Amino acid sequence: MNKPNTNSYNYTKLARPRQLVLPLDYGILIKETAPVRLLDAVLEELDYTELQHLYSSKGRKSKVPPHILFKIFIYAMSEGVYSTRAIQKQCEENINYMWLLQGYPSPSHMTFQRFFARCSLEVITNLFTQVMEAIARRDTLTFNEVFIDGTKIEANANKYTFVWKKAIQKRLATLPSKLVVLQQDVHTELGIDASQMNDELLCHILAKEIELQQINFVFGKGKHKTALQRLYERAEALVDKRKEYEAHLAIMGERNSYSKTDPDTTFMRMKEDHMQNGQLKPGYNVQIAVHSEYIMGVGIFPNPNDTNTLIPFLHHLESLHTSKFRYIVADAGYDSYENLLWLEEKGYLSCIKSKDYERSKQRKWKTDISKARNMEYLSNEDAFICAKGRKLHYSHRRKSKSKTGFTWESKVYVCESCNRCGYKSECQRYAKKSTKNPTKQICVTPGYDSVLQHNQERILSSEGIQLRTNRSIQVEGAFGVLKQDFQFRRLLHRGNDHVRKMLYLLAMGFNISKLHHRIQDNRIHTSLFCQKEIASA
Repeated sequence: MNKPNTNSYNYTKLARPRQLVLPLDYGILIKETAPVRLLDAVLEELDYTELQHLYSSKGRKSKVPPHILFKIFIYAMSEGVYSTRAIQKQCEENINYMWLLQGYPSPSHMTFQRFFARCSLEVITNLFTQVMEAIARRDTLTFNEVFIDGTKIEANANKYTFVWKKAIQKRLATLPSKLVVLQQDVHTELGIDASQMNDELLCHILAKEIELQQINFVFGKGKHKTALQRLYERAEALVDKRKEYEAHLAIMGERNSYSKTDPDTTFMRMKEDHMQNGQLKPGYNVQIAVHSEYIMGVGIFPNPNDTNTLIPFLHHLESLHTSKFRYIVADAGYDSYENLLWLEEKGYLSCIKSKDYERSKQRKWKTDISKARNMEYLSNEDAFICAKGRKLHYSHRRKSKSKTGFTWESKVYVCESCNRCGYKSECQRYAKKSTKNPTKQICVTPGYDSVLQHNQERILSSEGIQLRTNRSIQVEGAFGVLKQDFQFRRLLHRGNDHVRKMLYLLAMGFNISKLHHRIQDNRIHTSLFCQKEIASA
């Protein structure tokens, strides 16, 4: 009896002969309610003309059509599979991926990588809008409200490759003094007045002088450098450092930091702080807009906070969808005079918590005599009355300007006299101790108070309460699914465009998975959770 070759490269020789079976269709073995069937039906309705144009009609064709690669990518995103090697493995072993391949051979991980690199952001966003239109044909998208929130996701960059703006500016400020010393040394050595020369001109003059004197540069131990060589090396180092610092500042722009391995990132404090030391990590501020539990748009920003992201993100949403949302629902991180005024001017109805919404419920807040809101206002005299009964008269206007260029005016009121007032310790807690007799001043922004009042009325209405309750369920629930269920907690790509493409592919996978769950749970055509459903849950 011949022993089987257990070390054979081809494992089919080890198996016993079996009855030959012809698999006519893998779909026979897939359940009727499987999400992959819905995904294939939705993505079959898309127009892939722009995607096909990315592939040349000449030369060797791809083994797998690009629209099938796109389907596999979206299904992998919905399953929480992000690595191209992991996607290749799924195509070789998972029957759902084999069914999507439609008989084509399993692609390699490089095929998926080239597909991702070739797809432009414009093509991905175009496919995203088509996916949302296909979902709208199966579910109802009223565009009545949109829930916006953001989170910080760690970038695919090394932790200790940071470049800090203040450090670069500090080092750049030391170069002029070094240049002055170099100018004096050149004057001593060559007798040239170099006081008006910059570093590049000095380097050029020293190079010419070295060429005229036919000086050969020497390097290494035991070699004696000439004075001109030392001066030239100092000038060259000065030029290189200045250009390096200016390049760092140009890359940084308005940011305070960036990573050398991914220049588009900013160092931020993440929610997941494993070392419990407030360590800064390179990351992106990812913003999403959710409507009827679907992600309607994705944006990434270098801002650590959410305040200055609302307006550009809404511009992006307007470019994505033909319809315009009515209510903009967000948390207190988006509250600012600029945001509320812009929403009012553009016809949006804001439903944004004010920064002091939670504190305003406390008794300490309502009894704080130092604030203008707790003082009596005399409209006929344009004055406030403090707790002592004295008047604070209008003094002057103060102009302010934000980092985004938004300007506004505030009115300053000054008390007529604060002498012998028994409320100084409560009314002027933040007054400078160096001032002997400080006078109480308050600053009021009437425009901000007006738009904030309109926003506050919508928040406290029955519809506003339902919208705020749904915000915590829908948009924060979407982040919970992405981070916990999909295990998407760190980006795999570098650069703004690649990160956006990855997030939009993930959003499409999320939306189709959400459509599947809404169909199975019989929640189609419902955009909001009712108060009774929330209470019973």
